[in-house]
Amino acid sequence: MNADRAQQVHQSAELLFDRDSVDASIAALALQVENECKQDFPLVLCVMNGGLYLTGQLLRHWEFPLTLDYVHATRYRLTTLGKNVLWKTYPQNEIRERNVIIIDDIFDQGYTLEEVKSYCLKHGAKTCSSVFLIRKTHDRKKADIAPDFVGIECDDCYVYGAGMDLNGHFRNLSSIYALPEKVV
Repeated sequence: MNADRAQQVHQSAELLFDRDSVDASIAALALQVENECKQDFPLVLCVMNGGLYLTGQLLRHWEFPLTLDYVHATRYRLTTLGKNVLWKTYPQNEIRERNVIIIDDIFDQGYTLEEVKSYCLKHGAKTCSSVFLIRKTHDRKKADIAPDFVGIECDDCYVYGAGMDLNGHFRNLSSIYALPEKVV
């Protein structure tokens, strides 16, 4: 989807969560995670590219010692339908005996979280928590995995903004939008 088409599609999108509600959800999420994880000197793993926005926003609220790293594991590859998880980048920091916090944009079916968490545990992480801005409500989730911290619940629709993209566009938006069904 080129930029002109993305802008056209954006014009027909529905505003689900405005900037203020997203910011309030992130602030509440930051406090919740801090209260449970700050004493652990965690290794924070941002799942690129979607987790970048939330990670940056959470870091603004946290003033406890942590190590920041990232992974690039993706299912979508600039499409709207996920495939098998593709690893592009593994963590650079040692995981063994660390308390890991995985941060990503959206929990949909759980395949990416399952893959990243499994990797961390296989490499000796003491604990592995997950933080998501959005969790979609539907019955397609993987039975064996669930997020530990979630900021916002939303219906099963295609959403973008606040880290989530529309075919590579609009991750930078401070609000979250939903596409009309006919566009998806």
